Amino acid sequence: MDPKGRIAIVTGASSGIGASTAVALARAGSRVVVAARRADKLEATVAMCRAEGAEAVAIRTDVRIREDCVALVRQTNDRFGPPEILVNNAGFAIFDTIADARPDDIRSMMDTNYLGAVNCTQAALPGMIARGCGAIVNVASIVGIMGFAGMGAYCATKFALVGFSEALRSEVIARGIRVSLVCPGTTDTEFFDTAMREKSPAAERLILAVPPERVARAVMRAVRGGKARIIVPWPAGLYMRFKELAPGTAHFLMRKVSEMIERRGR
Repeated sequence: MDPKGRIAIVTGASSGIGASTAVALARAGSRVVVAARRADKLEATVAMCRAEGAEAVAIRTDVRIREDCVALVRQTNDRFGPPEILVNNAGFAIFDTIADARPDDIRSMMDTNYLGAVNCTQAALPGMIARGCGAIVNVASIVGIMGFAGMGAYCATKFALVGFSEALRSEVIARGIRVSLVCPGTTDTEFFDTAMREKSPAAERLILAVPPERVARAVMRAVRGGKARIIVPWPAGLYMRFKELAPGTAHFLMRKVSEMIERRGR
């Protein structure tokens, strides 16, 4: 799909990957609707989109609330027309071992990271099906492909999103709608503050953090090409492919490398 002239919704667009993706879509000529809970930060994203010469508007949305997602699609339609591109990016993480994870934190992550994408997709999908055209990009993570110790609850939300995306792609691809997954490793955004980063597995911290603009470029490739899955950066992609071929060996190596790094850090 050529994004020029298309109407796009980006969730979680108040900062990081979402904001960078909104700007990339604006630069490509899309009319952009940015959504998140932090209305004040959304206006900064809108300003960056308009600086690219694009039409842009902010709609405060809590993706955990189904009615908010329905209203987001309705207001997009009223302002610009029916959405043709949907980027489900809203999400957050709280890293803890499964034994120590608080039930409320687990529920909150699942409501946002997984059910938020479901809510937005179900709100936008009927219109896409009726028109026989659309692009849905779900921003997941490498932890949706391989589980990492110390972040089990977060991994579960991203595994759910991966399964949802793969099933949805099979259901709608014959109707002219492409569903893609973008799975970044560590991203250099406020998502990973120092405390959370230090709780992540040592081996996972070896993966250099990529800037959000790089992930946004991957989202744009997904929109244009409709590829099923894009992993960034490429070393993470190689390891994820190895994990799918030899999951037991991949997890064993990850544990051993993590243990070695943690011992050296003491």
